[in-house]
Amino acid sequence: MRKLLLICLFLLTAFPAWATHQRAAEITYLWKGGNSYEFTMTCYYTSSEAGVQRDSLLVNWGDGFADMMPRQVFQDLGDDYFLSVYKMVHEFSSSGTYVISMEDPNRNYGVVNVPNSVAIPMYIETELVINPYLGFNNSVQLLNAPVDKGCVGKPYYHHPSAYDPDGDSLSYRLVPCKGADGQDIPGYTYPQASSFFDIDPVTGLLQWENPVLQGEYNVAILVEEWRHGVKIGSVIRDMQILISACDNDLPVISMISDTCVVAGASLNFLISAYDPNGNQVTLEASGAPFALENSPAVLTPPTDFGLQPTIGFTWQTACNHIRKSPYQVVVRARDNAAPVSLTNVQAVNISVIGPAVQNLQVENGKRKVEHFPFSVFRSQLTWSPYTACSNVSAIWVYRKMGSNPYQPDPCETGVRPGYQKIAELPADATSFLDTNGGAEFVQGVEYCYRVVAVFHGDVESQPSEEVCVQIPNNTPLMTKVSCDEQDLASGQMRMEWVRPRDIESYFTKPYNYRLIRNANGIIEDVYSGVDTTFHDVEMDLSELQSLSYHVEMKDANGQLIGKSAVANAIMLSGTAGDEKVSLTWTESVPWIIDSTEVFRTRDSVFRKIAGTEALAFEDNRVENDVKYRYYVRTFGHYTVEGLPTPLVNYSAMIDVTPTENEDPEPEEPVYELPNVFTPNGDSFNDVFVPMRITAELIDKVDFHVFNRWGRVVFATNDIFINWDGRASDTRQPCPSGTYYYICDVEMTGPEGPVSKRLEGVVMIVK
Repeated sequence: MRKLLLICLFLLTAFPAWATHQRAAEITYLWKGGNSYEFTMTCYYTSSEAGVQRDSLLVNWGDGFADMMPRQVFQDLGDDYFLSVYKMVHEFSSSGTYVISMEDPNRNYGVVNVPNSVAIPMYIETELVINPYLGFNNSVQLLNAPVDKGCVGKPYYHHPSAYDPDGDSLSYRLVPCKGADGQDIPGYTYPQASSFFDIDPVTGLLQWENPVLQGEYNVAILVEEWRHGVKIGSVIRDMQILISACDNDLPVISMISDTCVVAGASLNFLISAYDPNGNQVTLEASGAPFALENSPAVLTPPTDFGLQPTIGFTWQTACNHIRKSPYQVVVRARDNAAPVSLTNVQAVNISVIGPAVQNLQVENGKRKVEHFPFSVFRSQLTWSPYTACSNVSAIWVYRKMGSNPYQPDPCETGVRPGYQKIAELPADATSFLDTNGGAEFVQGVEYCYRVVAVFHGDVESQPSEEVCVQIPNNTPLMTKVSCDEQDLASGQMRMEWVRPRDIESYFTKPYNYRLIRNANGIIEDVYSGVDTTFHDVEMDLSELQSLSYHVEMKDANGQLIGKSAVANAIMLSGTAGDEKVSLTWTESVPWIIDSTEVFRTRDSVFRKIAGTEALAFEDNRVENDVKYRYYVRTFGHYTVEGLPTPLVNYSAMIDVTPTENEDPEPEEPVYELPNVFTPNGDSFNDVFVPMRITAELIDKVDFHVFNRWGRVVFATNDIFINWDGRASDTRQPCPSGTYYYICDVEMTGPEGPVSKRLEGVVMIVK
């Protein structure tokens, strides 16, 4: 093995011969198997002599070792750009996060935004995460060379044409250029612009509107890869932009906007360009569709040159092209103006999506229950075999209360918010019996279903058509569990319910009702009689943490007709801050909640301040040291015809007084996680929470749990995590075993913001 000390001694003797040359550089990698990766370092020099001298460059692998990486390609690109490509395979000893870096003295002379650039090394780095739970990873590949030039007062655009072989999500941002020891260059500034200089974090388009001064500028683009919401790697491109005093305009590109194609279909469109100054234009394109091994896209012709060049894009897509992130095609149009030619770039994102499951149908099956005249309902779903793609990995079934009969947009996949995944089935499944996990369905509610096909990486197809089934009303239905709107301050409760219809042939009148209350776990009968309303004057909602009611119904012979579902009172709470109040509340009722309104007063008159579908609201239009009073009101409905609508319920009032917080003494943030918990319902260690936490110093948490196949089973941004051992999507208990977690924590330390990644295993024991 090669020790860093020996390499450093070698470099000390070699430095005097190396000078003023580096324009741009980046490091990328491809997985070769196991912990072995092939690294490619791409460098752009200012002169042939500088390039010739560098037949190898030192690379630090981030694992305590370094090597001289040999050059494989040396090429004159013209316009004072010389390309050198270096390659080497390196094997890491274990899993971990590695920063692969190169530091080469020095940059070229006269870079405007790099003080004393001739004495500043070129430093680049790339992050590699080796993690068996996340799977192997290839870095992003940057297909568009950083060799475009610009004019003072004219827009400058650059697109790296980033392609991720694994289909991971990418994000882009600008970072300061780095120098010696990987530190930010002292005095470095971003280029000056008459309007703005920025990069689109989603598309990766670098925009300079517009350069103010001629000269050479260096900028650094950080491209980060994300899988299941977890960062798994990054690449930095440090590139030079040459701006001249010239009078030229960018070529104009014409092509389609972002689009999609259903796997198996062919996508065809034309790309054309022209130059407003009458110059001839070279038109070409790069991007992920051309880099595929199987059925890549083609251009006809590959490039074109002329006053109005035109090329045709053709892509015969296949099912193995389906992935979550879109494929990006970057088009470059470069004019032949002298002395400076300008290049315009434009990108189109192409999503390859899975075809929808066809012919979804539902039947309302019935299961007789002994000594009970009505039926417990089950939903039998069926659909056609999924033969559109052979690489489908699963079928997922979604359900929601109430219908949302939307027609998906042409490029829409998965289901819209409001649906809950209730089943994951084998790819060849064609039916599913929904028994609601053994629990009764809520009566008086319509249940609706959609089904999707799922591909590698949990990529969902277009949704099926929606089918619905109405659960009949065979039991009493709670319609109100509300703080009495006549006395919101004291919080006395009012309950209402309705009896099921068409029951006279089964039961004998009069009907009798028994109302049961559960207050903070204390269960009591609070009413018995024939009325369908009750005013609970003994209960003050403002003094409770939880409160719910349900009603039982019997006939004149004492025969039980049915029990309603449990309906919970709205529990409103508020937290005071500095000129703000944070409100949260619960909505757990058997009917469908349509909307929620928030009310506030600082005098005797309440005013509506917000309408929301969320369960939280931050009121930042308040003053410190003033008492404010709040309540919320919800509107809902059942889907059975003939029932009261809307169903209106109130919370009790609460008082909150915002106040300016005093600055605490500097404190070290603490965030430690356990390695085992036992979600078995014995009320001991049932929930995975931090062992130690300074909550007031924790700003953000991004927590992901993976099973042994690398699939995310749980994710949250709750700083207390509060994982009950159930899967996020199905809400089914995860089996006992070992799971891997990644937790990115942002906290406030004594000297400012601190980011920390926690990785480890947690055992579920039952």
